[in-house]
Amino acid sequence: MLKLYPKLAWQNLRNNYRVTVPYLLSGAGMVVMFYMIGSITIGCSQAEFFGARSAGAMMELGSVIVAIFSAIFLFYTNSFLMKRRKKELGLYNILGMEKRHIAGVILTETLITAVICLVLGLGLGVAFSKMFFLILEKFIGGLSPIPFVIPPAVFVYTFILFGAIFLLTACYNILQVRLSKPIELLHGGEMGEKEPKAHWLLAILGIGLLGAGYYLAVSIQEPMEALAMFFVAVILVIFGTYLVFITGITAMLKLLKKNKSFYYQTRHFTTISGMLYRMKQNAAGLASICILFTCLLVTVSTTFSLYTGIDDMVKVRYPRDLDLSFSHTAAGELDSVKEALSRLCKEQGVEMENIVDRRFWQIAGSRVDNTFHINYGLASNTYASFEVYSLEEYNRFSGENRALDAGEVLLYDPEGLFEGDTIGIFGKEYQVTEIDMPGGKAIDTSYLMGYQGYALVVNDPALTEGDQLLFPVDGEGQTYATAENLYQFDIAGHNREDICAIYDRFIEWLMEAKDSWESYKNGDGLTWSARNALESREEVTSLYGGVFFLGLFMGAVFLTGTTLIIYYKQVSEGYEDANRFGIMQKVGMSHQEVKKSIHSQVLMVFFLPLVTALLHLCFAFPMLHKILALMSMINFHLILFSVIGCVLVFGLVYLLIYLRTARTYYKIVEAASGFSPKSRGGRWK
Repeated sequence: MLKLYPKLAWQNLRNNYRVTVPYLLSGAGMVVMFYMIGSITIGCSQAEFFGARSAGAMMELGSVIVAIFSAIFLFYTNSFLMKRRKKELGLYNILGMEKRHIAGVILTETLITAVICLVLGLGLGVAFSKMFFLILEKFIGGLSPIPFVIPPAVFVYTFILFGAIFLLTACYNILQVRLSKPIELLHGGEMGEKEPKAHWLLAILGIGLLGAGYYLAVSIQEPMEALAMFFVAVILVIFGTYLVFITGITAMLKLLKKNKSFYYQTRHFTTISGMLYRMKQNAAGLASICILFTCLLVTVSTTFSLYTGIDDMVKVRYPRDLDLSFSHTAAGELDSVKEALSRLCKEQGVEMENIVDRRFWQIAGSRVDNTFHINYGLASNTYASFEVYSLEEYNRFSGENRALDAGEVLLYDPEGLFEGDTIGIFGKEYQVTEIDMPGGKAIDTSYLMGYQGYALVVNDPALTEGDQLLFPVDGEGQTYATAENLYQFDIAGHNREDICAIYDRFIEWLMEAKDSWESYKNGDGLTWSARNALESREEVTSLYGGVFFLGLFMGAVFLTGTTLIIYYKQVSEGYEDANRFGIMQKVGMSHQEVKKSIHSQVLMVFFLPLVTALLHLCFAFPMLHKILALMSMINFHLILFSVIGCVLVFGLVYLLIYLRTARTYYKIVEAASGFSPKSRGGRWK
């Protein structure tokens, strides 16, 4: 028997090539992805570019996701293979093979499958991993190479992971054979032919879960709340989708069947009856296709939006080449900073331009009508961010000569959101005069979705004490904000070498100079920050370039799963429809009527997940927009066009997958039903 097992196992794999070859290729594909992402993770850990640690952490997370998905995916496809093979295994049992012998054949088949998948997958992974290293380098800006590695540890992890997965599938298959009677095995591939029942309670529950997920997606206004509730909405939509596909569509078809005038028409009768049986056997698979395709669209479109919007995000966060901020500084210390920067620029042979030199208080609060409550814990649907300037400071940088009473303020409202002649803030009411702020706000807070951004000019002695802005907090007494001195400028020419040289030399000067500052020696709480926009851009590029690369990887995983499930569904439909085809013709239906009926059912079944996935994406878009805003991605049109582009591209891919797998379906139907193209008017295609 030991010599017979390999022969039988190999013969079985060859005879069932229509289902085993896609299984082997998809298994090898999962091995390729797991190996590549593992080797890239190690490569990132050895790289020296900005954001290498973040990119490595993302790749490590991606390897976990690929591992989990591989296990689920291979178990799912294995269950389909076993359903198609039960008749064959039952025949072995009837012909005299004991179940332990069948178990030996199954173990041998699994061993051959595992060896092919691992050898092919690791071979392709090593062969093409260099290309993927170069692609990732391109995505992260290409400023620093990622070391190309072929890590032995990843080989070990891959063998352990996929060895365990294939071993568990073999144990599951053997258990099914041991628990089944020979007659059950013979008819195992034909089970599920009874008309399904309509579970109205589950159907209503599924619609309710979908509705709840959709409501969360469109009703949440705050970006942080959207981020916190995103996975809750995802879980609701996933469970809702499965229940609607499994019970809801069946319930709808049952209702149509009860409509006698509609049901008892040739076209409707065969379509509805066929759809009822199809939904019984394929609902879970179709729901899986829908969920996978939705994940594909969401993952690729959002990561593509982040990657293509890097310039916008950097401009929002770092509007100038160099950005300096100081607080708690003593008199003259900030002047020495400006003098040092001017001297360094002259020594470098460049000029400073687009200088922003301002001193203000940054506060936030919630708005109720025309009153603003400076309380970070107060719940509200409308939040506001203020840059507060003294009248003296405003006149200095604007070049104007404004005058204000203590009960008057100047308000800069770039979005035109404030209406009224008075404003309630700091526990008082002030008369408002709206102005155009020269150069706009110092800090762009437009990426904070749900926040209204204002600038306020005050001349109330009761509000200020030194460099502090004093104001009451609702129910918590009085608090203060410390003035921030902002100094930003561009380097003429925006040359990277000049910017980095000036930045590095300034940091060296600052480390030495601050030791002599009174604010530092006296422990007055000196705080400072310095940012180089170009190096910050490189870090953002490496981060979101890695995110996009990982998104493409996950998209490839989801697309592989979608493709294989569609393929197996087409194969399954082909074998089942071959019998229905013959029965329909025997009861008097013409070939064209049968062809049209089955073709319409297949189209409805396989495009239903696509339509549902697009519906999911439409409802998810508002929440995704808010979450992207937390990452400073506020270009609505770029996000929208990225999503539309991904829908068009992958919608076309879905159509091509369907057309390609449909050819296999029609070949199976023609071969199994005995249909002769010459005698019956041509092929189905």
